[in-house]
Amino acid sequence: LQHEITIDESQPLSFADISRIISGRIKGCSIVYCDLETVKPPYSMSRILGDHDCACVLLTSNLGGVLQRHWTVLIKRGKQYSYFDSLALRFPQIDALLGSQDFTNFLKESRVEKSTRKLQEHITKIRTCGCHAAVRCAKYKLSNAQYVKWLTSSRHSTADRTVVKLCYLGLIS
Repeated sequence: LQHEITIDESQPLSFADISRIISGRIKGCSIVYCDLETVKPPYSMSRILGDHDCACVLLTSNLGGVLQRHWTVLIKRGKQYSYFDSLALRFPQIDALLGSQDFTNFLKESRVEKSTRKLQEHITKIRTCGCHAAVRCAKYKLSNAQYVKWLTSSRHSTADRTVVKLCYLGLIS
Protein backbone atom coordinates (compact mmCIF):
# COMPACT_ATOMS: atom_id res chain seq x y z
CA LEU A 1 0.00 0.00 0.00
CA GLN A 2 2.77 2.43 0.89
CA HIS A 3 4.28 2.07 -2.60
CA GLU A 4 0.91 2.53 -4.31
CA ILE A 5 0.11 5.81 -2.58
CA THR A 6 3.40 7.44 -3.47
CA ILE A 7 2.13 10.10 -5.82
CA ASP A 8 3.68 11.70 -8.84
CA GLU A 9 4.36 15.31 -7.82
CA SER A 10 5.26 16.38 -11.36
CA GLN A 11 1.61 16.81 -12.44
CA PRO A 12 -0.92 18.85 -10.43
CA LEU A 13 -4.48 17.66 -9.90
CA SER A 14 -7.01 19.30 -12.21
CA PHE A 15 -10.50 20.30 -11.10
CA ALA A 16 -11.75 17.23 -13.01
CA ASP A 17 -9.41 15.06 -10.89
CA ILE A 18 -10.68 16.68 -7.68
CA SER A 19 -14.28 16.23 -8.85
CA ARG A 20 -13.69 12.52 -9.57
CA ILE A 21 -12.17 12.04 -6.11
CA ILE A 22 -15.18 13.51 -4.30
CA SER A 23 -17.99 12.75 -6.77
CA GLY A 24 -20.93 11.08 -5.06
CA ARG A 25 -19.16 10.96 -1.70
CA ILE A 26 -20.34 14.21 -0.13
CA LYS A 27 -24.06 14.38 0.51
CA GLY A 28 -25.59 17.85 0.31
CA CYS A 29 -22.43 19.61 -0.89
CA SER A 30 -22.14 21.46 -4.16
CA ILE A 31 -18.66 22.36 -5.43
CA VAL A 32 -17.58 24.83 -8.11
CA TYR A 33 -14.25 25.60 -9.78
CA CYS A 34 -12.75 29.09 -9.80
CA ASP A 35 -9.50 29.93 -11.58
CA LEU A 36 -8.34 33.43 -10.62
CA GLU A 37 -6.61 33.61 -14.01
CA THR A 38 -10.03 33.77 -15.68
CA VAL A 39 -12.22 35.26 -12.92
CA LYS A 40 -11.04 38.85 -12.68
CA PRO A 41 -11.73 41.49 -9.99
CA PRO A 42 -13.87 42.79 -8.52
CA TYR A 43 -14.44 39.56 -6.62
CA SER A 44 -17.65 38.73 -4.78
CA MET A 45 -19.08 35.67 -3.08
CA SER A 46 -21.72 35.41 -5.80
CA ARG A 47 -19.06 35.43 -8.55
CA ILE A 48 -16.79 32.88 -6.83
CA LEU A 49 -19.17 30.65 -4.86
CA GLY A 50 -22.56 31.35 -6.41
CA ASP A 51 -25.08 29.03 -4.75
CA HIS A 52 -22.42 26.38 -4.04
CA ASP A 53 -21.06 25.27 -0.66
CA CYS A 54 -17.42 25.14 -1.74
CA ALA A 55 -15.27 26.73 -4.40
CA CYS A 56 -11.94 25.18 -5.31
CA VAL A 57 -9.98 28.35 -6.01
CA LEU A 58 -6.86 28.01 -8.14
CA LEU A 59 -4.13 30.58 -7.50
CA THR A 60 -1.50 31.13 -10.19
CA SER A 61 1.82 32.93 -9.99
CA ASN A 62 4.90 33.23 -12.10
CA LEU A 63 7.96 32.70 -9.90
CA GLY A 64 11.20 33.30 -11.78
CA GLY A 65 9.69 32.26 -15.08
CA VAL A 66 8.12 29.11 -13.61
CA LEU A 67 4.33 28.90 -13.50
CA GLN A 68 3.21 27.83 -10.01
CA ARG A 69 -0.42 26.87 -9.29
CA HIS A 70 -1.95 26.22 -5.90
CA TRP A 71 -5.40 24.95 -4.88
CA THR A 72 -7.28 26.66 -2.05
CA VAL A 73 -10.90 26.36 -0.94
CA LEU A 74 -13.57 28.94 -0.14
CA ILE A 75 -16.36 27.44 1.95
CA LYS A 76 -19.81 28.70 2.89
CA ARG A 77 -20.95 27.45 6.30
CA GLY A 78 -24.36 28.95 7.02
CA LYS A 79 -23.81 32.71 7.11
CA GLN A 80 -20.07 32.36 7.65
CA TYR A 81 -17.25 31.81 5.19
CA SER A 82 -13.96 29.98 5.57
CA TYR A 83 -10.88 30.21 3.38
CA PHE A 84 -8.63 27.15 3.47
CA ASP A 85 -5.06 27.14 2.25
CA SER A 86 -3.00 24.03 2.99
CA LEU A 87 0.16 26.18 3.04
CA ALA A 88 -1.50 28.75 5.36
CA LEU A 89 0.01 31.56 3.32
CA ARG A 90 -0.40 34.96 4.95
CA PHE A 91 -2.24 37.63 2.97
CA PRO A 92 0.96 39.55 2.09
CA GLN A 93 2.42 36.31 0.69
CA ILE A 94 -0.70 35.72 -1.42
CA ASP A 95 -0.54 39.34 -2.63
CA ALA A 96 3.09 38.84 -3.67
CA LEU A 97 2.28 35.58 -5.48
CA LEU A 98 -0.71 37.02 -7.33
CA GLY A 99 0.86 40.44 -7.90
CA SER A 100 -2.25 42.14 -6.57
CA GLN A 101 -4.17 42.71 -3.33
CA ASP A 102 -7.57 42.28 -4.99
CA PHE A 103 -8.19 38.71 -3.82
CA THR A 104 -6.99 39.21 -0.25
CA ASN A 105 -8.93 42.48 0.03
CA PHE A 106 -12.03 40.54 -1.01
CA LEU A 107 -11.30 37.89 1.64
CA LYS A 108 -10.78 40.56 4.33
CA GLU A 109 -13.95 42.43 3.35
CA SER A 110 -15.87 39.15 3.45
CA ARG A 111 -14.51 38.45 6.95
CA VAL A 112 -13.59 34.88 6.12
CA GLU A 113 -12.21 32.52 8.74
CA LYS A 114 -8.67 32.03 7.45
CA SER A 115 -6.62 28.87 7.89
CA THR A 116 -3.58 29.53 10.03
CA ARG A 117 -1.91 26.14 10.32
CA LYS A 118 0.42 24.96 7.58
CA LEU A 119 -0.56 21.40 6.68
CA GLN A 120 1.18 20.95 3.33
CA GLU A 121 4.87 20.16 3.64
CA HIS A 122 6.11 22.35 0.79
CA ILE A 123 4.80 24.44 -2.12
CA THR A 124 6.71 22.24 -4.57
CA LYS A 125 4.45 19.29 -3.70
CA ILE A 126 2.11 20.42 -6.44
CA ARG A 127 -0.21 17.43 -6.43
CA THR A 128 -0.71 17.40 -2.66
CA CYS A 129 -2.58 20.73 -2.52
CA GLY A 130 -5.27 19.22 -4.78
CA CYS A 131 -5.69 16.34 -2.34
CA HIS A 132 -5.89 18.83 0.52
CA ALA A 133 -8.59 20.74 -1.40
CA ALA A 134 -10.62 17.58 -2.08
CA VAL A 135 -10.54 16.44 1.54
CA ARG A 136 -11.30 19.94 2.84
CA CYS A 137 -14.38 20.05 0.57
CA ALA A 138 -15.44 16.66 1.95
CA LYS A 139 -15.28 18.13 5.47
CA TYR A 140 -16.92 21.43 4.52
CA LYS A 141 -19.17 21.46 7.60
CA LEU A 142 -16.15 21.79 9.91
CA SER A 143 -14.51 25.08 10.82
CA ASN A 144 -10.86 25.36 9.83
CA ALA A 145 -9.81 24.70 13.43
CA GLN A 146 -12.04 21.62 13.67
CA TYR A 147 -10.73 20.39 10.32
CA VAL A 148 -7.09 20.75 11.41
CA LYS A 149 -7.84 18.85 14.61
CA TRP A 150 -9.60 16.10 12.63
CA LEU A 151 -6.86 15.84 9.98
CA THR A 152 -3.97 15.80 12.43
CA SER A 153 -5.59 13.37 14.88
CA SER A 154 -3.61 10.45 13.45
CA ARG A 155 -0.25 10.58 15.20
CA HIS A 156 1.28 8.05 12.80
CA SER A 157 0.93 10.09 9.62
CA THR A 158 1.61 13.56 8.28
CA ALA A 159 -1.27 15.68 7.01
CA ASP A 160 0.04 15.26 3.45
CA ARG A 161 0.14 11.46 3.74
CA THR A 162 -3.31 11.38 5.30
CA VAL A 163 -5.00 13.38 2.51
CA VAL A 164 -3.22 11.38 -0.18
CA LYS A 165 -4.34 8.11 1.46
CA LEU A 166 -7.92 9.37 1.77
CA CYS A 167 -8.00 10.44 -1.87
CA TYR A 168 -6.36 7.23 -3.05
CA LEU A 169 -8.63 4.97 -1.05
CA GLY A 170 -11.78 7.01 -1.66
CA LEU A 171 -12.63 7.12 2.03
CA ILE A 172 -13.26 10.83 2.36
CA SER A 173 -17.03 10.64 2.70
